[in-house]
Amino acid sequence: MCGRFSLTSPVEAMQRLFGFPERPNIAARFNIAPTTHIPAIRLGKDENGGNRHYFSAHWGLIPPWAKSTEFSAKMINARSETVAEKPAYRAAFRSRRCLIPANGFYEWEKQAKGVKQPWLIGIKDMPLFAFAGLWESWTSPDDDIIESCTILTTTASESIAFIHPRMPVILDPADYTPWLTGEAGTEILTAIDADRMGFYKVSNRVGNVRNDDADLLKPLDPPPTQARLL
Repeated sequence: MCGRFSLTSPVEAMQRLFGFPERPNIAARFNIAPTTHIPAIRLGKDENGGNRHYFSAHWGLIPPWAKSTEFSAKMINARSETVAEKPAYRAAFRSRRCLIPANGFYEWEKQAKGVKQPWLIGIKDMPLFAFAGLWESWTSPDDDIIESCTILTTTASESIAFIHPRMPVILDPADYTPWLTGEAGTEILTAIDADRMGFYKVSNRVGNVRNDDADLLKPLDPPPTQARLL
């Protein structure tokens, strides 16, 4: 799954990788939590047809038929294996896809006596990347419009499966356009190769959503060279 992640790259780096023209004022975030607004990229309908554009979305999908935002916190992730059929996601899967930029994500390893150890996980050769996402537009009873999103998940890469059996889908840059246009289906929603994963233990401070500082990215112990993330 994916319940926390970081995004610290400057806007210029995101523009180069994702190709959107907007210049939003985005502060570095070290502990992004569900139900907050997060950066995302989608195709827009403009004079050039289908160019990529930046937007901000509530993290936790709200289907257009929902009566309230009550359950959005339970819809921060969608299983890639069933996303094309599930009523809450299938319409977005067909026509409302997005990229969600990130530098790394956190996952908790269950240890003895109920202890959970957080790890920071990323891609060694791709310090800025994108999760595969879906977005929706919901109109409240007061006619307020909320755009929301979810992150797709898949079976964890072999190297990090000991931490958690699921992980977010991280797309190869070559798949950004096929994903956004709908040309590609669930066949690209797979785990990154095990030897590309970087991961190390971090402080339990990341468990508190009020903590959002660069110290959260520091290794709890010096990581092995082959697991070094940064």
